[in-house]
Amino acid sequence: MLRFSVPLLTLVILTGCSTTQPQDHQETMAAINNVEQNINTKFDSVSTRMDSQQQYIAELENKLASISKDLKFIKQKSLVKPKVIVEKQIVRVPVEPKIEANPTQANGKAILGQEEWVWIDSVKSFFKARVDTGATTSSLNAIDVQTFERDGKEWVRFNLSHDSAEDTPAEKAQNDKATPETIEAPIVRWVRIRQSTSEEAVRRPVIEAWITLGSLHEKAQFTLADRTKMDFPVLLGREFFKDIALVDVGKQFVQGKTEPKPEPVSANK
Repeated sequence: MLRFSVPLLTLVILTGCSTTQPQDHQETMAAINNVEQNINTKFDSVSTRMDSQQQYIAELENKLASISKDLKFIKQKSLVKPKVIVEKQIVRVPVEPKIEANPTQANGKAILGQEEWVWIDSVKSFFKARVDTGATTSSLNAIDVQTFERDGKEWVRFNLSHDSAEDTPAEKAQNDKATPETIEAPIVRWVRIRQSTSEEAVRRPVIEAWITLGSLHEKAQFTLADRTKMDFPVLLGREFFKDIALVDVGKQFVQGKTEPKPEPVSANK
């Protein structure tokens, strides 16, 4: 439409300017030609851009149609379940006999529960013991403790009691009938222990005693204390089992009651 409007505009201008001078007429015609040329150039540029955009749109439509076709094919293929033929075979696997691990040992060390039976050699009797990983030293339930001197050394005499707060009525009745086990032993050292109920430290003697616990037969150091109000007459601390045993606090009496075998008597004696 621009191509037809330009000549018409030119005609109108020429008609209106017929009375002007020839020089003005030439300038006017030159300006009109310049405007017409600019308009035609812009029109050609716009037409070129429109053709390019239409070609790009056509390419996009072709790609979209191709993608839609591929998606439809994939969807139809996914709905088809493949036929799989499975052949069942029965394979007989030989069953190896189970080898039960030793429940009382692991990695060459004895396994101790939170509670164990301890055999004390000097009195030849079993005592219930608490295996305490939080305690450093071990302890015995000693009553009527007396210190004395023998051969220039300090000794202690005490009664080793089976009584504990955990005993059943039948065990308490049996303990009442039993004669207290009297032990005499040299004092290895003295320790000061501060109880939670008192601010003052208590001085207590420490002795050594041979004990048997399962396959273990060791000499251990014990602090003497009145443990009748405690749950166990014997407490085993870390100094006893740190290198020779492992503690499983979820178990009890793993080692059971193991009485040491008597040593054979030599024929020369």
